[in-house]
Amino acid sequence: MLTYSQPLYRPPSEARSLIFQITHGCSHNACTFCGMYTDKRFRMKPLETVLEEIQNIPAAYAATVRRVFLADGDATIYPTEKLTPILDALNAHFPALQRISAYVGRKALRAKTPEQWRELRQRKLSLLYFGLESGNEEVLELMNKGGSAAEAASLCQVVQQQGIALSVMVVLGGGGRRLAREHALDTARWVNQVNPRYLSLLTLFLRRNTSLFEQLEQPTWGSLAEETITLIQHIKGKNIIFRANHISNLVDLSGTLPRDRERLLSGLEAHRQKLLKSRAYDTVPEFYEEL
Repeated sequence: MLTYSQPLYRPPSEARSLIFQITHGCSHNACTFCGMYTDKRFRMKPLETVLEEIQNIPAAYAATVRRVFLADGDATIYPTEKLTPILDALNAHFPALQRISAYVGRKALRAKTPEQWRELRQRKLSLLYFGLESGNEEVLELMNKGGSAAEAASLCQVVQQQGIALSVMVVLGGGGRRLAREHALDTARWVNQVNPRYLSLLTLFLRRNTSLFEQLEQPTWGSLAEETITLIQHIKGKNIIFRANHISNLVDLSGTLPRDRERLLSGLEAHRQKLLKSRAYDTVPEFYEEL
């Protein structure tokens, strides 16, 4: 029987995946804006417990499982010598298994060698979700992400070289209005350098330290539209599957960059014009109004 400690989070694209919680909380858990694991002390679930949970999945159900997501916020921080037996057990117990995925943080990226990432890829760990948030160093410092954009680019490239795909998350509004353009331009440069397989945009929610906007100035719907346009205009990568379909986003966007750039920009510009006509351009998003 699977046991979970709440809250439990997973990416939207893992809705049909079987979730195995091998860590509790986040190994960093200090980002200025994030409140996902503030009430949850980070710890690793014992290897023996994880292996027992895998074996306890009924064979009839195990035969139907194609994807597994390893939780919590930074499951890949799990030591490689213990993570490999977990992956081996998953592959042995789930005959139809096609993909294992997990969140990855900066600490885990630093901790593992290229050879270790290759070992994990050989065991079907083929997709990692990485919260870049911004390619701008000042924004990252204000967010207290625990590392630079330049370091993250280098580490992410190492992972990709081992055949592991990256899904990179960027936070719109992360630079407020004051750093909006720098945030968008530097993030586009980072994406161009790393060329992740997937890129997703979310809009900043402040669940932890609402004073962040005192330094950055609250975004408006108009500034968020301009920031998104600037970002998409400057992404020059190849075959990046792009999504901005989180509930927080001002408009639902999906496509492949750079192929669908003009279509995406056309939709954004049409939405920007609607904001101008409705006088909502300078309106602060409703989820900031109570801060």
